[in-house]
Formats: sequence, C-alpha cells, structure tokens
Amino acid sequence: MFAAAVIIFICSVLALSSACCTPDQWEGEEAIIGGYTGQRNRGILKEFVRVAYDAVNTRTAAFVDYRSGEHSNKFKIVTRYENGEGKLYVYDLKKDKCWTKTLDRPFRKACIPSEAKSIGSYYLGLKNGFKLTGYEFKGKRINAFVSVEEIGNECIPVTEAIYGRLNKVGIVQNIGFINISRGIRNTTIFDVPRKCEKKEDFSLAEELTRDNFIMAV
Repeated sequence: MFAAAVIIFICSVLALSSACCTPDQWEGEEAIIGGYTGQRNRGILKEFVRVAYDAVNTRTAAFVDYRSGEHSNKFKIVTRYENGEGKLYVYDLKKDKCWTKTLDRPFRKACIPSEAKSIGSYYLGLKNGFKLTGYEFKGKRINAFVSVEEIGNECIPVTEAIYGRLNKVGIVQNIGFINISRGIRNTTIFDVPRKCEKKEDFSLAEELTRDNFIMAV
C-alpha cells in the first residue's frame, strides 16, 4: 500500500476535488488483503468477494470468502433500504445462521468524498497506457487512498487502500477491483437469505457492516 501511495503522491501536488461516484448499478469482484492488531491479537485477513451494487434501489450484496490464518468462512452480506430504513443481513454459510441488524446510517453511495483531495493522475503499468486518478481521504477513524478510472462524470474503482482504527483495533486493507461491469445481471443476488431471523442482533463484528470502505462493497 505504501509503495502505491508514494507513486501516487509524487505524480502531482495535492488539490481539492469534487466528488464523483461509480455507476448507479454495477457488479464485479473485490480481492482484499490486510491486517489487524489489537491488545490481545493480530493477524492477516484475506477476502475474495463477489459484489453487486444498486444505488437505484438502495441495496448491495456481497458473497465473501474469508480467510485469517487457519480460520476460513463464507458469508452472504446484504443491505437493503426501504422507506428510508436500512437493514443488514449477514448469513454465515458454514454455521447456516443469519443475523439481522437495523442500520443507523443512510445508504452509502460508492463515491469519492467531496472533502477528499486529488493527488493527480498516473499510469498503471506502461506510461501512456491505463490512466488512473488518485484521491486521498482523511477521516476521523479511517484514512484512504483510492485510485479510479474517470469516464465522463463517473469513477470506476480500481484500487482502495485504507488504514485506521475500528473499536481500538488498528487495521490496514488493500482492495483490488476486478471485472467490473455495468448493470445487474440477476437481481436475486439481493434476496434476503431465508435463514435470517426477524429479531435484531447487535453482536456482529463491526467489520461485517463494511462501513469502513469508500468505494468497496
């Protein structure tokens, strides 16, 4: 992450930017690797995620293949908003169990925050080849470097590197976006798993809400 950040940084001087967003509907894959460190434990996290994003109908879906050391699991994570109220559904495929949680935030659009700073354009790989634009964002808990391909008024995410603290645990994550395509081929990906219970459950780990991401789902 730090090498990529240095490459981006030397390309230009920091400048204020206006927000840009992904297409309203898209799907693809995310490859994530990162680490965490707390008072009692630390480790490396790996995820391969099949994602769908639908800002038109305010919903997202993620099929997560998760690995940390010898531990592995698979989740289906769905967020849906109806009449302004958001619900998070996390289905543990290994335990065949689902948790439901009411979200106290509005639908998170996949956009570069307006307070982010543009750190210029650069080429990925060969010069004059694949042109990207980098952005830096500094938040209260999370900082991020994001690179996107700008097409018209839209930003197609390419990489996202975040670092900061969640619940007194230091985290760093690098995210690569793969095979992004516009539109949703099969809307059943947003279906709520049948196993989901109606009662609320607030015992979920915060990272499963995925609120620490900027463009990722």
